[in-house]
Amino acid sequence: MIDHIGLFVSDAAQYADFYEKLLAPLGYVKKVAYPTAVCFANDEDGDSVWLESPKDGNPVVPSHVAFRAKDEDAVKAFHEAGLASGGTDNGAPGPRPNYGPTYYAAFIHDPDGNNIEAMLS
Repeated sequence: MIDHIGLFVSDAAQYADFYEKLLAPLGYVKKVAYPTAVCFANDEDGDSVWLESPKDGNPVVPSHVAFRAKDEDAVKAFHEAGLASGGTDNGAPGPRPNYGPTYYAAFIHDPDGNNIEAMLS
């Protein structure tokens, strides 16, 4: 089990609002914010994700992170929040039978190109 993960974005403080809205349907809330890092945590699971600005102007290399959702409505709300907050659609909510018989997911690209997923399996 993963306790926390760091996700690099070009400006953590700038993207805090985007991620706050994107992750809220999945039970994450902003816990702490610094100029170059912001933490969102899920009190139910105890896990967290840190947005981090790269040090020394290093470029952001897009990553893929998948968050487990409690139900299909949460996946749909995640996708809607991502689009409304300035994210780009990378896969509308729906079944993904090529990933598994009960896999249901949605994908959003953040402004830096990170592929953020909400999923059920």
